[in-house]
Amino acid sequence: MAGSLAALKNLPCPAGDNCNAFQCLFKHNKDANTTVTAKSSEQPLVNATATAIPPPDQASPRKRIKLDSAISSSPSSGTTEKPPAASGRSSLVRSQVKNNPGATSLQDETTIRKAPEPVLTADRKQHISTGETSQVKVRLSSYSSKTQLSKSSSVSTQASNTLASSSAGQSSKSIPKAAPKADPKKPEALNPRLLKSSPAKHDTRLKLVKALHEQYVRLNTGLKKEIGKGASKLILSDQDLIVKTLDDEQEIAIKRYQIYANAIRNKIMTYKRMTVAQWKEERILATKDNNAENEKDSPAKREPIVTGLTPPQEVDFLHRLVWPLSGLEKYGYVASIPSVEDIEKAKDSVEASGNVEVCDRCTRRFQVFPGRRGEDGALTSNGSCTYHPGKVYFTERGPGKLSKAQKKYRCCHQNVDDDSGGCTTAPTHVFKTTDPNRLASLLNFAETPPNPNVPTDRAICFDCEMGYTVYGLELIRLTALSWPSYELLLDILVQPFGEVLDLNTRYSGVTPEDMVSAERWSPGDDCKPNNAAPTDSTKRSEKPKLKLVPSPKVARDLLFSLISPDTPLVGHGLENDLNAARIIHHTCIDSVLLFPHRRGLPHRNGLRMLMETLLNQKIQKEADETAPEGHDSAEDARAAGELVRLKVRDEWKDLKMKGWSLKDGEIVAPDEAWTVAGAKK
Repeated sequence: MAGSLAALKNLPCPAGDNCNAFQCLFKHNKDANTTVTAKSSEQPLVNATATAIPPPDQASPRKRIKLDSAISSSPSSGTTEKPPAASGRSSLVRSQVKNNPGATSLQDETTIRKAPEPVLTADRKQHISTGETSQVKVRLSSYSSKTQLSKSSSVSTQASNTLASSSAGQSSKSIPKAAPKADPKKPEALNPRLLKSSPAKHDTRLKLVKALHEQYVRLNTGLKKEIGKGASKLILSDQDLIVKTLDDEQEIAIKRYQIYANAIRNKIMTYKRMTVAQWKEERILATKDNNAENEKDSPAKREPIVTGLTPPQEVDFLHRLVWPLSGLEKYGYVASIPSVEDIEKAKDSVEASGNVEVCDRCTRRFQVFPGRRGEDGALTSNGSCTYHPGKVYFTERGPGKLSKAQKKYRCCHQNVDDDSGGCTTAPTHVFKTTDPNRLASLLNFAETPPNPNVPTDRAICFDCEMGYTVYGLELIRLTALSWPSYELLLDILVQPFGEVLDLNTRYSGVTPEDMVSAERWSPGDDCKPNNAAPTDSTKRSEKPKLKLVPSPKVARDLLFSLISPDTPLVGHGLENDLNAARIIHHTCIDSVLLFPHRRGLPHRNGLRMLMETLLNQKIQKEADETAPEGHDSAEDARAAGELVRLKVRDEWKDLKMKGWSLKDGEIVAPDEAWTVAGAKK
């Protein structure tokens, strides 16, 4: 192919001197003068023949000649710049295409732009005609002017930008920038928010959210009708009602994950019973603080319990709430002192078993060594204890007849059926005994002795904390408050009889540091803490520094100095506290019996749940749920007293409906002519 194209160079061009082809393959008469014209040009050509094809019949070796495009620059600069090869070549190609539209040998402009720089030999220069040279010079000169113009404009633009930025920087010091406008909050739909761990299925949560929103709408609509001037802030818009509903539901779903279903239903029932006046008071309290987050974290205001009775009358009314201990022995209450024979049998049975017990946490058998084992000083055998500290709860049933509720642990939410082995490890095993005879083998029970020095118009709120020792669950703290004034009368730490295995800080709140650093009590000293903190949990700032008494018997004698057989003893789950202190008291008011579980004993309602559902008060709050600090016996004692006052108020209200009245400060029964209907004689 190359030889056939080279042969055409010896043939004259059919167009003659009128040939306008860019690279004609035929012979022309003016080709002889090309060499002279190229030498006489003052400036070398650049990219004029970018697609020039050297003649194949040329035998001399090709030499690369550097072609510098001498493009005249501005006179002031005095510099020479080389234009891009693609630009000059593309302009020349466009000229040839314009002159000869029918040429098919030319490539498109895009392809030509990507071509490498031409390699010209000295002999090949004769193919460039004088007309073509002048044409290229004209185009290169125009390109040079355009390049200098664009460069000067870019320089001026850059200078103007620099000047603008500097002026902006100077002005920014004096004129502050306007704050960006916050994006308006997107409206929310009445749909439960997505949580990392949902306490219930979406359908269940949606129904509860709609039920709570319905009560908010009812109260808000009633408030609109009764609203007065200056109280428009109390009214919530439709979107505010939705946001409030979702916020309240989300808070319960996160903070009360284990009892979500009961908590949200109790909240719905609370607002269902709420009147518009009560809703108005709640809205007034909510609008006092502009910071919504601080408002959420602030403690709920305690509503005073008004019984309609004086304190002495309330104490006198407590005798109507006393529950006899007979019949409650099977639930842990002790009504009589164990005999000496029964105590000896209990001791013999323990010795016969070799002090082998069943762990109260992991249910494994282990051996106890009171006084420590002589070989290695160990208190127990069988290594460490792995267990679940949380109680078991049931999840809600799913849809369908075959679905069942799952049993899970509150500590880690693992299924009870999973063979996980526990989520917490303790260094030793522990045990608990409830047999009265065995409890009496360490310290026998005693009935409350007569005490004429005790005021008759005072009751006692009583609570104890226990820890595990080599003798089981022993008393380590005892607290007593006056009722209904809640004055702190007794709050002490107790040194147990046996060596301590675990102070059960998770529930008792007593740490080893408290026992070691406590001041030793001596007869005649005050039984109150050195820095007695308020019994109200919302006002408690620091942990009280309690004094340590030498034994549980000393602690029991101190309590006996405050009560008599007729003194009402108020508490929650009193059988545990009385058994820990080895006391038999027949005038007990137990909130477990006053507010029974729906399934009856031995099931019971927790103190924390009763306070929140009945009085809207939160107790036993933990800063970190994963590392609980334990209960405060003073707080628990006061909470039990509040529940009992609530029961007194409700019972007295019922008696008044039946005709009971107060005469000369005493509660008098109605006569025969009294009728309940109409509350008239």
